[in-house]
Amino acid sequence: MSLRTVLKLTCGVAACSAAAVYDPPDAGVALDAVEKALGDLVASPTLTKLQKGQAKKVVDDVEKVADELASPAGKKLSKEARAAKVAASIGELQNLQSEWSKASEKMIADHKAKMDTELVAKEAELAKDQKLLKVLNLQKALAEKKLSLEKLIQKKQNQASEKQAKDEAAKKEAIIADMLDLSKTLEAKKKPAEDKVKPVIAYLNGRVKDVDASLATMEASNKAAEAKMKGLTTEKMEVQDQKDPLVKAQAVLKMLMKKQHRQFEKAKLPLTNELKELHQAINAIDKGDAAALAAVTTKMQGEQKTQEAKSHKFLY
Repeated sequence: MSLRTVLKLTCGVAACSAAAVYDPPDAGVALDAVEKALGDLVASPTLTKLQKGQAKKVVDDVEKVADELASPAGKKLSKEARAAKVAASIGELQNLQSEWSKASEKMIADHKAKMDTELVAKEAELAKDQKLLKVLNLQKALAEKKLSLEKLIQKKQNQASEKQAKDEAAKKEAIIADMLDLSKTLEAKKKPAEDKVKPVIAYLNGRVKDVDASLATMEASNKAAEAKMKGLTTEKMEVQDQKDPLVKAQAVLKMLMKKQHRQFEKAKLPLTNELKELHQAINAIDKGDAAALAAVTTKMQGEQKTQEAKSHKFLY
């Protein structure tokens, strides 16, 4: 039911009602108006099959009244009787108008309700897409942060001059040599000279402090990154089923989280091993354990040579 159809019917009813109310004797004019309004409606392509049937019934009823009033018997009727028959025809038309108006209002209300439902669904879909976009943006940010961190590490490594690297290596080599001398002295059941012990202990304690600080910084950075990612993987999101893109996104985040943790453990392993060796060396010196000191010093010496070989290959 279109609004245009209802308006046509309303106009027809108004015209017919006016003719009947203001000019009752001229019943023919009123009926002609009714027939014309109904004729236009029946010919309208917007009418449904049911509406055409309803309009045709009213047309037939009006034509019967028109034929009756045009007959000799009808012409003998009083003005009141003729006006009553015309009014009945108009009343039938008014009833049809009322019925179609209600149908039109219901159609509009149903259409509005459908549009409101579709709008709610679209808004929910938009909210889900925004959450997914947030996850993807975080993935991008994490990737960029990782790249930035790698560049920063590389930059710091490049900032250390070759001379500083050689000086540090030379210093460590000297300390390792002193540690080997201490182990030989202890092995000979002799007490090492204080001036031989202090520099070694000072170096070892200094390295312990530096390595502890580096590990603490790495732990804090990794803990913050994992907390941020864990917050997203545990966040409750409205999903339709297990095939929902948000479920897949959270699964990807969990996988990245595990991968990042493995990389962190791998990155801190050299420092962890060095810290263990430093404590072993300090304990061995404190206890005068020649064998333990010789073992850890030999291990440190081997690692130092391996590191120097790698550095030489990198530089040349």
